[in-house]
Amino acid sequence: MNKLNFAILVDGENASHNDYSSVLDEVEKYGLVAIKWVYADWTDSNQAGWMDILHNTASSPKQQFHYGKDAADHALVMDAIELIHKNTRINAVCIVSSDGGFYSLAQRIREYGLHVMGIGQEKTPDKFRKACHNFVYTTNLLSTDIPVETNKDIDTLLLSAYQKCAQNNEPVGLEDMGRKLKALDSSFDPRTYQCTNLTKLIKDKDDLFEIVDEQVDRCFIGLKKKQLSSEHKTLKGKVRKWERMKDFGFIETSKGSFHFNTNELQVDEKSVKVGLEVKFKAMVDKGTDAESNDKCPSAYQIDIA
Repeated sequence: MNKLNFAILVDGENASHNDYSSVLDEVEKYGLVAIKWVYADWTDSNQAGWMDILHNTASSPKQQFHYGKDAADHALVMDAIELIHKNTRINAVCIVSSDGGFYSLAQRIREYGLHVMGIGQEKTPDKFRKACHNFVYTTNLLSTDIPVETNKDIDTLLLSAYQKCAQNNEPVGLEDMGRKLKALDSSFDPRTYQCTNLTKLIKDKDDLFEIVDEQVDRCFIGLKKKQLSSEHKTLKGKVRKWERMKDFGFIETSKGSFHFNTNELQVDEKSVKVGLEVKFKAMVDKGTDAESNDKCPSAYQIDIA
């Protein structure tokens, strides 16, 4: 991919000036920043907090009086369309807002063949996030000491990405898996799960994955190998998620959730459905359970209860 030259377009009436320096740092990880435009009605005293940060970051304030609802948004959209058609140096646009109304702009930029990035709050509507190649939550721009609500189904996302990569080759390269994760969920970010990078997140998920080969410039992973022992217990539970086409699922028990692969089924996979009561073998740590341990152990030898 060619080097990315970004135009950063900020909805100054929606985004916070407190996040702006971190926004610039984040975009600069992906390419060069050529344009920094912030849209608002600067005659409004509520925008006074932007003044110093605009000067310090050499950003251009774009004035738009409140001529009707969303006037600043409309100005941003018109400038963006003009940019992507007339400025050949710009091949990437970052829209900074949590307003779902920008989804059609993001989609148009993408259709035009440019890279589109979004930065906003976790409340940002899905339609905007999914229209971006890459969407970053503002909470992930802040200190990692700040607690962030995590996606409880991160295991499903990781396994889906792994299975898609494994269709081409195994073991799976972590760089390829990272691209696939972004394709499946543009807002995926290891920092959401208190991990500085994808390698750390995968290592934390050692109940699902194992490192096959790790060097300075590359890392390959595989699914955790089956290792039954006398310490494995027989448990009962109900299938809470079943991805038949992706060859994996999850079982919910009083000990938490357990992950399983299709090849561990002792019954015809066509008979498996959500809510089915099953019994299986699994390793359970003494004094803890899978849920409180923030782990999702593997289930083996799954049969109808």
